[in-house]
Amino acid sequence: MPSINAKNLLRKALGFLHVGSMFSMLARSPFRRKHVFFIFEGRQYTYGETFYQARRYAELFTTIRKELAAAGRIPPEQALAVGLYQENTPEFVFAFFGAAMSGSVLFGFNTGFRGDTLVKIINQSGAAILMTGSPHSKEILRILPELSTLEKERIFMVGGRPGEDESTFTPMAASLPELDRQISGRIKPTIDNFSPLIVIYTSGTTGLPKGVPCSHAKCIGAGLLTRRRIGLKSSDRGYICMPLFHSNSILLGIMPILVAGGSFLLKRKFSASAFEEDILTSGVSYMNYVGQPIHYILSALENKYGGETAVISALAHHPRNRFRIAHGNGAPPVDRRKLEQYLGMEHIYELYGSTEAPITTVVKPGDPPESVGRLTSKKIVILNEKNEICPAGIADEAGNLLNYSAAVGEIARKMKADNIFFDGYFENKKATEKKFQGGYYRSGDLGHIRIINGKRFLFFNGRTDDWIRKDGENFSAENVAYTALKFPGVEQSAAFGVPCAVADEKVMVALQLAQDLTFEPQKAFDWFRQQQQEGGMDPKWMPDYIRILDEFPVTQTHKILIRPLKQQHFYLEKHPDMQVYFRRRGDSTYLPLTMEAFQEMKTEFQKTGRLHLLEQN
Repeated sequence: MPSINAKNLLRKALGFLHVGSMFSMLARSPFRRKHVFFIFEGRQYTYGETFYQARRYAELFTTIRKELAAAGRIPPEQALAVGLYQENTPEFVFAFFGAAMSGSVLFGFNTGFRGDTLVKIINQSGAAILMTGSPHSKEILRILPELSTLEKERIFMVGGRPGEDESTFTPMAASLPELDRQISGRIKPTIDNFSPLIVIYTSGTTGLPKGVPCSHAKCIGAGLLTRRRIGLKSSDRGYICMPLFHSNSILLGIMPILVAGGSFLLKRKFSASAFEEDILTSGVSYMNYVGQPIHYILSALENKYGGETAVISALAHHPRNRFRIAHGNGAPPVDRRKLEQYLGMEHIYELYGSTEAPITTVVKPGDPPESVGRLTSKKIVILNEKNEICPAGIADEAGNLLNYSAAVGEIARKMKADNIFFDGYFENKKATEKKFQGGYYRSGDLGHIRIINGKRFLFFNGRTDDWIRKDGENFSAENVAYTALKFPGVEQSAAFGVPCAVADEKVMVALQLAQDLTFEPQKAFDWFRQQQQEGGMDPKWMPDYIRILDEFPVTQTHKILIRPLKQQHFYLEKHPDMQVYFRRRGDSTYLPLTMEAFQEMKTEFQKTGRLHLLEQN
């Protein structure tokens, strides 16, 4: 007899409710059928049209699954695995809901994955279908001989721009069945609402990126919770410019808008320069975000209008400005405050959380803006390296943390591996076990708790040593270090996240060169760029800082000590003997970090309100 737990109770009470059944019910409603669901490159797609296209995808997925089962390629009860390696397009949206209606599982492959990494995660997924498009189809064609589960005829081209060559693989449009638009929908598979709908890839602490299964229940729950939390209305129009293979766009973008009955503008990719025209022309009122793009938007507006006062004058009361709320993670308080002023917004709901989802908080109106929100569960605690619960943080009148060493530790939640939030990583038992240790879910994040007016608030202090978070994505420091170790002449390497003036972290690598070798910054820059183009290196792994060491600090067992390197990072003022090189966005080489350059960086940290992160060492 199955155990009586929250998951089984929800299955029993709401077994009929999954994303496919919910979407079918809502999209076919006479109140929504003719309303716009999303807009892409000038074309409007109603709820009814999206439902029709999703049914076509569901029919195709069902047909292929039956063919594979009949041929003995997959067990009859196994869900079809559908891979997506592409930009944001309507086809991604149709495939998402088509998978939900047919009981298939989507695998959202980050388009930054290349080479051996991409081969391994596609093979691990067991994808029988792959959707791709320009410019990413070239990488798929290059690795095709190494893909074990895919046949070329089941790789489909989608989302082409006018004039692009789509002959590499089968055009998806030619493969979809035509259906009677009057039929309400014949595909009614039995779907466990705790089964995965989409697998989102996040960091891997050892080798491959880790796949996080997002169940139907998680997607629905995120939509309902977000919609209620931020007060989304049917008149709201979202702005989805983050990649759809990222949980931010699914859980904070599409699902809340669907629940509210609103609409969204879908962009192929993010563009700071297009933001203003997009929101004014399309009547955008809501945006899901990660931190770095918010800063780029602010910079674009300030550059255009010449300063903060001019931006406020031009946009805060603009007659076409409907922008009122945003919800995401990684935006510092200074940037949030600026965006609210520039656009006359109600509030920005800064979130702390992850795709796994066991620990989430959000900054609501009235909360300390430097925090990441109030903790309502006493099960969420801070653990030190001895797995002891850390004391609360103590701050001075200026907000500086006085007991950093004692208060800062890993953010964790007391819970069992069998829970309603996170079932473990896809085909990765070792990584799952690492997440659940000693009765706690381990976030991999550093933080501390402060008691303010009798309430517990969470403050984020960065990543633990084996993960790096950049541009809203987590990835393995070990992967970066291993790539750097391949650079000719390197005898030892380490990688870690270091403070960023805008959001999240920057990537820093420390290198020990072979005896008598001199570091050549241009050679290093060109080599890392080549690894992106030919070696399967994710562009986000590109080091922002490189430190050259004569020798690494090590333990008695000769294990590299990362913590001291991470604490010193590139703080030249306190460690003037460091040999550090850096690059800015748009640079074509690494530059030596001088005291003058460091002081310019320090000023930037002060402007963005993140100086405390720079000085915590």
